[in-house]
Amino acid sequence: MTATEALRGAETAAPKASSLLSKSLLFGTGLGIWIGKSDLRLALVKARPRGASAKAAHVVKDFRNRPAAAWGSEVAEFLNGLGEKSLAATVVLPRSEVIVRTLQLPGVAEKEVASAVELQIDTLHPYGDEEIAWAHARLSGGAVLVGLTRKSVLDEYETAFAEAGIPVAAVTFSAAVLYSAARLWNVGAPHVLTYFAEETTPGEPPRVEIYGESEARPVYSAEFPLPFERALAVARKELRLAPETPAVAAQDVLPGLRETSSADPVVLAAALCGAVPRSSRIANLLPPERRASHGQLQVIIPGVLAVILAAMAFVVYGVMPSMEQKKFAGELAAEIRKLEPAVKRAQSLEARATADRAKVKSLDEFKLRAQADLDVLNELTRLLPPPAWTNSVEIYPDSVVLAGETDQAAPLLKILDDSPLFEKSEFGLSVMRGGTTEQFRIKTLRRGRAGRVTP
Repeated sequence: MTATEALRGAETAAPKASSLLSKSLLFGTGLGIWIGKSDLRLALVKARPRGASAKAAHVVKDFRNRPAAAWGSEVAEFLNGLGEKSLAATVVLPRSEVIVRTLQLPGVAEKEVASAVELQIDTLHPYGDEEIAWAHARLSGGAVLVGLTRKSVLDEYETAFAEAGIPVAAVTFSAAVLYSAARLWNVGAPHVLTYFAEETTPGEPPRVEIYGESEARPVYSAEFPLPFERALAVARKELRLAPETPAVAAQDVLPGLRETSSADPVVLAAALCGAVPRSSRIANLLPPERRASHGQLQVIIPGVLAVILAAMAFVVYGVMPSMEQKKFAGELAAEIRKLEPAVKRAQSLEARATADRAKVKSLDEFKLRAQADLDVLNELTRLLPPPAWTNSVEIYPDSVVLAGETDQAAPLLKILDDSPLFEKSEFGLSVMRGGTTEQFRIKTLRRGRAGRVTP
């Protein structure tokens, strides 16, 4: 399968995986502006839940050498001709004026990403102490895309667009808009290698920008002053792709736009992200307080659709299951009532059987105890030969208490402990001497019966 076929297959399967609510938010119209060496490239894209289409494209020639009011009027005329007057532009800076980095921040919470990136900012650019502007966007797998430019460059373009009367909602870079636009209707773009040619002035060597994704690099973006095939070879090595990995034109990663426009892919991607800013979430270099907003219609319609879909989802997933659960609970209660008499009879029989088993066990233990007690008496008779004699022997389930007289009582403890039937023998009372004999009272435990309750 070629890379282009993989992309088409991903687009075909994407609507099945996308949630209905997420797709409903893909509604709006966006203006994309890509700043070239000398020209501004414009595109107008309309996004709808079923897909996107490019409505028009335009090139503002030699804007750097013209008054801002002049080329601003040209942009306004372009929009007025399309019936769009209140659009805020998504502006893409030249690749040569942006440094693109990818950081790995696995496990970092979304609210902590900006702080984590800021800690590393000084190591990501070569501008030294010069003030910079930067922005980030989340990638898959815990990676973060970071774009950096000199603040003076950002201020210069922002001032130029303000003088031209063009409101700007976002200032970003090519890798950010391509990554985001490729995923608006797709679950995720396949690993691809894409390319597009940068505008060059006469006499300069051609410049090729390569954008790619792979297992090794979640996002790769670079500009080469090299022949096309050589630039691709370098990019394949950076992405750790096989030398035969095909490259596709960048417009082939944009859902639905390759059939409706021949405009530059970066400006189409920027317009698409500008049409659905809530879903695209690109890295925006423009501070929030200086971002222009789109017309109210682009906010109201997705909001209304979201409310309608939320209500439908509540009915389908909230009310209907609740009704089904109530119905099921009623049927279950009826079946329980039918089975209650049989269950009670079974419980009664089980209780009776348990009591009978306990009685049988007690009888068995009583039989065994009688024999065991006789074994105790026989063992005591063997262990206590004359002149020792006992006047009482108390046999318990776990011990034996015996009292009597003998000429030497102390050796009796060892004699009893050496028996296989007794252990831990001890005098219950002090030994008393009377004439030639000693009176004793000994308690000894029966081996293997520890823990049994003495009645």
